[in-house]
Amino acid sequence: MLTGDQIRGQDLFLRQQKNKNVNGPVIICDGIQTPENFGSILRVADATGSQNIWLLDSDLDLKSKKLSKLARSVDQHLNINHLTLSCFEIKRTNFINLCALEITTQSNNLFETDISSCDGIVIGHESLGIRPKLLSYCNRAIHLPMYGTNGSMNVSHALSVFLYEWRRQQ
Repeated sequence: MLTGDQIRGQDLFLRQQKNKNVNGPVIICDGIQTPENFGSILRVADATGSQNIWLLDSDLDLKSKKLSKLARSVDQHLNINHLTLSCFEIKRTNFINLCALEITTQSNNLFETDISSCDGIVIGHESLGIRPKLLSYCNRAIHLPMYGTNGSMNVSHALSVFLYEWRRQQ
């Protein structure tokens, strides 16, 4: 068979262990509200090797069974921190190249941009996007080109595309 056999169990686990050489960017979630989106964000973070997730001004219950089920328990292996925007203002100096995943008047197409040095990625509220003050702290804004009639896509899906492109550029 040209495509090979599907890998499962211990073989899959051993293959994944070889990929743990570079920690991905810190994911900074600005006001993410729904457990469904956050569960997907956690699964993407785990899949792409981003171990640190910061929740800014969010009321999400990290101990809810629904979130844990949606995240398939990867939340137990990631560093998830709640912060306020004012606390982030102090911690933002830890980043060398903080990127925003947002469509702006100055944003760059993800597939035409070197994002390999991005050490933090800010994603925004499901309908409001990234707050202007937080956006002003970022070194640059990155957008995904859209080819259909819809002007945006789900935040967790957009993050997936960004993180896999970041990983590809390493």
